[in-house]
Amino acid sequence: MDKRTLAAILLILGVLLVDSVWWSQRTRQRVPAPPDSTSALVTPGAESGAGSVPGATGATGAVEAPAVMPPETTSGSSATVPGAPTVTGETAVSTRIASAPVEEHHLKTKVFDATLSSEGGAVTSWVLADYTDPATKKPVDLVRLGRSAVHVAVSAGDATFDFTNAPFQVVDYDGMRGRVGFEAVDSSGVRVRKTYRLTDDPSLLDLEVRVSAPAGLGPIRYRLGWGAPLPLTERSAKTQELKGTALLGEKMVALDTKGLGKEGFKVENGNVRWAGDRSKYFVAAIIPDSQTVEQVAFFPAEDGSANAWLTGAATPGAEVVRHARLYAGAIHYDTLIGVGYGMDRLVNLGWSWLQPISRFLLKCLLLLYQWIPNYGVGIIILSIATKIVFYPLTQSSLRTMKIMHRLQPRMNEIREKHKDDPAKMNTAVMALYKEHKVNPLGGCLPMLLQIPVFFALYQVFLNAVELRAAFFIGHIHDLSAPDVLFMLGPLPISLMPILMTISTFWMQMLTPTDPKQRPLMMMMPLMMLFIMYSLPSGVILYWTVNNVLSALQQQWVNHVDDRQMAAAST
Repeated sequence: MDKRTLAAILLILGVLLVDSVWWSQRTRQRVPAPPDSTSALVTPGAESGAGSVPGATGATGAVEAPAVMPPETTSGSSATVPGAPTVTGETAVSTRIASAPVEEHHLKTKVFDATLSSEGGAVTSWVLADYTDPATKKPVDLVRLGRSAVHVAVSAGDATFDFTNAPFQVVDYDGMRGRVGFEAVDSSGVRVRKTYRLTDDPSLLDLEVRVSAPAGLGPIRYRLGWGAPLPLTERSAKTQELKGTALLGEKMVALDTKGLGKEGFKVENGNVRWAGDRSKYFVAAIIPDSQTVEQVAFFPAEDGSANAWLTGAATPGAEVVRHARLYAGAIHYDTLIGVGYGMDRLVNLGWSWLQPISRFLLKCLLLLYQWIPNYGVGIIILSIATKIVFYPLTQSSLRTMKIMHRLQPRMNEIREKHKDDPAKMNTAVMALYKEHKVNPLGGCLPMLLQIPVFFALYQVFLNAVELRAAFFIGHIHDLSAPDVLFMLGPLPISLMPILMTISTFWMQMLTPTDPKQRPLMMMMPLMMLFIMYSLPSGVILYWTVNNVLSALQQQWVNHVDDRQMAAAST
């Protein structure tokens, strides 16, 4: 194996190692400090956190520049409000609304079943029909047990009113048309109304929020958000996979608590197309109808994750009417393309220059699934197909490597003979290449041309929600997770990484290698085992199949070359 080929392989391993280390740092679970029950510190964006309303048409009164409500320790509060963000000098005030019996209603489509409660006028359950939680074996619920989502907080003058758990009244219910409206009015006159409606798209729920306050209370500041970290639905999931995310124009932002900086919150300005909260495979996002929302604020949640909130402001006495759509579901490429608004940007398909290739390969995988409903078989077929496409390039590369390996003793003689004259040495080496019709770049360049496809397939198999809970064979019931045969104490024993390592050793044994480089090449399978041991079984399956096909092709090249050498010597 020449130095260029070795460099290409080490480059691939280096990228995987950096990615593995970076991801482990990003997903290392950090336990937040427990809240001090004696403190009046208000934590915005907690799981029961408040939010603000997205901008849209229909607001009465001039709209001022959006105002951010960063966290602030307050004094003189009637109570600690565990979700309402405040501005400097403001007091967090518990809403003063007469209690009422809790009333629940369902809005259901073929995609989701949403439970709406008069407590907070919020979403208390959002069950997805097509996705199962591997731990409970029940359909995934994007609202954690005992929590709620879609929250509003309103600041007027020097006070912030938290409507998270306020008793709302059902003021507009039409079960036939799929519409539920809730309203709550604080004794100060601050009013919040939320209306949920089914839409023609079974993936979306229409949301209208109205906020008003007496002019005497001063300017209104408000925020709206899903306001609750999504559940960890995967066995290997980490808290830091939960992020607040938003699309502002063409700028994609995704932050966990580490990205909030020393201030503990972060503000992004621009044309907000949507904002919400995500896990690896799911997202809950609010999509404003208009382009009048210009600010998103990111705040920490109580479990160490981050939430994204749409924020805004209005003049005293204005009634603000904001329309949006709510998408809470899988980060599924075709579904998000149908939703629009740039939601498909949530699908992680690698670097921007790699995404067209990744999208094409993902569509090929989905097409294969229509014919053979097993994604593991689809991965094998796609791996074979890419090998066939690149067969001429790979064959040329392997033959060049074989010839270069055979010529290595003569090249060493030339280098030794002309070690004091580099010009003569290069001339003699090039003459040797010409005599045997070999291009010194022929071993490396074909491999480099295949690297984009390799990384594209890696991203697809690593992040595609289609592989989630996808059965392959035997004990492999989830291609998006490691295939654990059994536990040896705290160590999971997985079969696929072991088979991958064996296939890598086989491939290395067949590959022509400089004797000086062989110890390093024999270490590579162990390096790959360490780097890739905890990766999803779908990724390991792809790599193993690729190794086996590469080894078979190398064995064939070696056989043909040996026959030619034997024929030439007789």
